[in-house]
Amino acid sequence: MTSYTINPPELKDARDIGYNHARIDGETFYMAGQVAMDADSTVVGDDIETQARKAYENVGILLDAIDKGFGDISKVTTHIVDPAEHYYDGYKEVYWETFDEPYPCHTVLGHDQLANEEYLVEIEVEVPLSPADIEAIEPDGETVRKL
Repeated sequence: MTSYTINPPELKDARDIGYNHARIDGETFYMAGQVAMDADSTVVGDDIETQARKAYENVGILLDAIDKGFGDISKVTTHIVDPAEHYYDGYKEVYWETFDEPYPCHTVLGHDQLANEEYLVEIEVEVPLSPADIEAIEPDGETVRKL
């Protein structure tokens, strides 16, 4: 089984704190939850709309690394602090701007707080990969590393 790790330079170097932003094992793309953080570990925005845009931007950076896009996503899992307040008032607008029909499956989980008290949203996606997708991956030794 071929495996890859994905750690784009546009995102914080997750390896410094013990994980990879994404992994491919076999034909499965696994992604760590993406939050509104830039490469310098700065939380971007203090409102749900701004944070959702940045989190989805980070998801897009990971997808770009393997030549995939938002239309390839099968499932989204969204963790939101206080979803009664934030889901329809900020997050959902960004979701509608990000996805078109056919929409991915979408699970929303509410929380009192995420890993950092400044985070309002964390997003994970699942993308199926074909053997041709795996064959097309071009590891560069840094952003995409073959294990």
